[in-house]
Amino acid sequence: MLDGEFYEGDATVRVKTDLAHPDPAMRDYSAMRIVNTPIHPRVDATVFPLMNFSVAVDDHLLGITHVIRGKDHIANTGRQRYIFGYFGWKPPVYYHYGRMGISGVVLSTSSMREGIRNGVYTGWDDVHLGTLRAIARRGIQPEAVREAMLDIGIGDTDITFSWENLYARNKEIIDPKANRYFFVPDPVEVVVEGAPRHEARAALHPNDPSRGVRTLVTEGRVLLPKRDIEGRSMVRLKDLYNVRIAWDGDVPHLTYAGESLEDARREKAPIIQWLPADAKIPCTLHTQEGDVEGFCEPLVAGEVDRVVQFERVGFARVDSVTDGRVDAFFAHR
Repeated sequence: MLDGEFYEGDATVRVKTDLAHPDPAMRDYSAMRIVNTPIHPRVDATVFPLMNFSVAVDDHLLGITHVIRGKDHIANTGRQRYIFGYFGWKPPVYYHYGRMGISGVVLSTSSMREGIRNGVYTGWDDVHLGTLRAIARRGIQPEAVREAMLDIGIGDTDITFSWENLYARNKEIIDPKANRYFFVPDPVEVVVEGAPRHEARAALHPNDPSRGVRTLVTEGRVLLPKRDIEGRSMVRLKDLYNVRIAWDGDVPHLTYAGESLEDARREKAPIIQWLPADAKIPCTLHTQEGDVEGFCEPLVAGEVDRVVQFERVGFARVDSVTDGRVDAFFAHR
């Protein structure tokens, strides 16, 4: 073969095993083949080792002690053990894991590349993709990914990845650090009749008073989430006061109903987020289900590249601020 006496397909080098082996893949498998067409830019050769032979030699020369790979390589592990045995080398420790399915994101590299090329996805960090860059852009911490993988462990059965487990791990990490802010999606601007001028002092973090508060001042003109007041007769604006709602068809009329938290609880009034009508900045919250337009507190503009919690909405990573508009990526609740 090395002298060029044979051509591609004429001859092959096989590893002698056992022709009666119960697994046909183990029976005298090929180790080297002839390639007449140059396929390597640095090697002028016609005889090339096949994968199992070259991998076994590489693992030995590189001093590999542990090999971790999918269970679809179990047959390759058996083939490579023959190579180690014939050379008298100590084989590595082999671990095989089952396929891990991840729902809700695109995992196929070819589909990702095609989608990016066609403009379906914005890049490798698009939140619809299953890349590490994509989940990092949403504010998922590296430590959370590591802990979630350790929770799963190594097993040779196929599993479905648990997003909830990852989110729980991530929340443990970011919750103590994330400042709290209001974000009002799909807002409606209303006037609360009879409301006094009020200065709400909301904690930046409920469990860390040392961080201080953010101050929201309103004289009755506020932004409220449309979906949170529809069909309601009373709501409580968080850290502010109670509001009574009367409906004239689809038009709400809001009146001040005092500051008693007990009154709100007695009437089972939901607590909702809000913003002063004259103290807010536009914010787009990018989610896997689509973009949510709304407004957030001005202080959010100072949180670029950090994870915050939009109260009663969820955790989000503030990605950028452009021309006074905040772009944030939803992580989880």
